[in-house]
Amino acid sequence: MSQYFPKILSISLGMVIIDEIRLPSKPPIKDVAGGSASYVTLGGRLFAGTIRASDVGCLILAGQDFPESVEKRLLEWDMTLVLKKQNALSSRGLLEYGDDTFGPKTFQYTTEPLKPSPADLVDTPLLSAKAVHFLASPEEIQTQVPELLSLRDRQGITERPLIVWEPFPAACKTQNRQSLLDACKLVDIFSPNHLEITALFVEIIPKGFTPEKLEEYASEVLDSSVGPSGEGAVIIRAAEHGSLTMSRSTKAIWLPAFYEGGSSKVKDTTGAGNAFLGGYMAGWHIAQDVTEAACYGHVAASFALEQIGLPKYEQLGDEELWNGVSVMGRVEAYKMSLRGGKVRSEAFV
Repeated sequence: MSQYFPKILSISLGMVIIDEIRLPSKPPIKDVAGGSASYVTLGGRLFAGTIRASDVGCLILAGQDFPESVEKRLLEWDMTLVLKKQNALSSRGLLEYGDDTFGPKTFQYTTEPLKPSPADLVDTPLLSAKAVHFLASPEEIQTQVPELLSLRDRQGITERPLIVWEPFPAACKTQNRQSLLDACKLVDIFSPNHLEITALFVEIIPKGFTPEKLEEYASEVLDSSVGPSGEGAVIIRAAEHGSLTMSRSTKAIWLPAFYEGGSSKVKDTTGAGNAFLGGYMAGWHIAQDVTEAACYGHVAASFALEQIGLPKYEQLGDEELWNGVSVMGRVEAYKMSLRGGKVRSEAFV
């Protein structure tokens, strides 16, 4: 059998954060793998299978105290894992819930965060990734996207990656709207959640959920331009309300969440939006279609919702199970539900 050399499909330049989770009536849960990069990586890894597991890249800036249990768990996924030890403490955070329903929550860093940049990809196979996720401010996008492309060019990597931008939540304010619109010209996918994009256009977030307003906001972003040639897309992740995908060439595509609001299957929503984007990138590579890619995103998010932290992984022969379920089986079940009329779009057949 010939040796297989991975072609890295996706990476995240977000962080892997070691969380401590506190609930009012339970002991704290420590050393939980969290952060955007953990869940974006999960979203991509779900669809790789055993044969192409190494095509999924993962970059970790790990402090001297990085837990062996977290490293071991990620190594079990058999990805192309680049763990760079730093002379510092690991990125750690405290996630506190107001009640036992995993509803209201607060987050704060308990150590100085170790935030990756494109320079951390140099001399690693991850630099050539076909898709790159950023969780960043507009200023970071303006700096880091050109830096990434320049570093790739120096290594003879001429293909432009799919650049997916998840805006830093605190940057989503009306006074920052123009800087965000300018940064959107550098990326292929701009993906805020429904609250973040609303905060770009109004000072006070209104109560209720209004799909038409979100479509209006997405149209304004697209009118300004997403992507170097204006061919990018806006994907609004709207939690239990599903997702909206729009581009200049695609009508509004609304897809439902895999689990309906109030489902007993949903244990903790942390990381679901990040997992959606990892799944979206995987789906894009597989299908080259925005609607199909969003289907993969919703399925990926469903696996992040079912527990605290990352889902359980097991391998039975050539088959992988996540939380005891076949990932592609869940994709087919989701698509069947869309054919049953749960999708608000002319694009899905």
